[in-house]
Amino acid sequence: MDRILNFLWLAFVVLLACTAAGWRYNMGPAIWIKRSCGRARAQEDDSSRRELVDRVRQILPQANDQNVVFSLQVESHTSGGGRRQVTTYTYYYKLFVADADCLWLVPFTYDKKQRSYQLGQPAALTPDIIQNVTLAGKRGKKLKVTFTLKPEIGADSIIMVLEPLQFKLNKFYPFDFLQEAACDKAMALTEKLALAACGKTTEDLETDRIKDQCGNYAIAAGFCGFFGVVAASVSHSLPLTLALFAASLVPFGIIISKKQVPKISVIVVILEAVLAYFLFRP
Repeated sequence: MDRILNFLWLAFVVLLACTAAGWRYNMGPAIWIKRSCGRARAQEDDSSRRELVDRVRQILPQANDQNVVFSLQVESHTSGGGRRQVTTYTYYYKLFVADADCLWLVPFTYDKKQRSYQLGQPAALTPDIIQNVTLAGKRGKKLKVTFTLKPEIGADSIIMVLEPLQFKLNKFYPFDFLQEAACDKAMALTEKLALAACGKTTEDLETDRIKDQCGNYAIAAGFCGFFGVVAASVSHSLPLTLALFAASLVPFGIIISKKQVPKISVIVVILEAVLAYFLFRP
């Protein structure tokens, strides 16, 4: 009976930890439900999208529904130590307009209390001020484009987040709308700017993106091994421990399928497996 209770408690802890980690990385059932509801609202009513495009067109006449991209970048920072760690989130709002040979950056200020926003004066992002371009994330879902600027510009980088679906995840997210065509056009222009500015081809950009994605899979493998150690120490359930370590092999398989070789993450999981083995010993 005690073993069953320990198993149920461990399952609850693992589920809670996975839910918290999923929320942090925009994954899991709660996020999927919110995303589905946001997509339904966006398909029913596109007034917020039309209003945004109209306001951008007042300062950039070439703006239209096919080239205006709303970008929201979220960064987290953890401070403190021990049990008093505090995580704060910073939200960076931008608008981009993908013109023929130029990406226009339009500052965007959002008041979450009033649910209103203001637009700033546009600035041109052209190949002559770009030093490097890199990609991270997943195409068609959430793709992060980083434009590293030349030192003489006085700014480090500009980040554009391409998300075809914008939905109100919380009070800091202002819109429910779709921008698939605009994201595609912005990505096409990004590839053009990367080639002109630093000689990077589409294949070069994709290689950078895959390396970053494989890093996330490596972290996922390490988390599975960690939960395997917890299972070994708390419940002493061999089937659950083996299942968690088996789950850690799935990210490695994905990494290898993308023609990348896992290195440090393999060592970490092996050490976790050794630790779990010794915890099972009497």
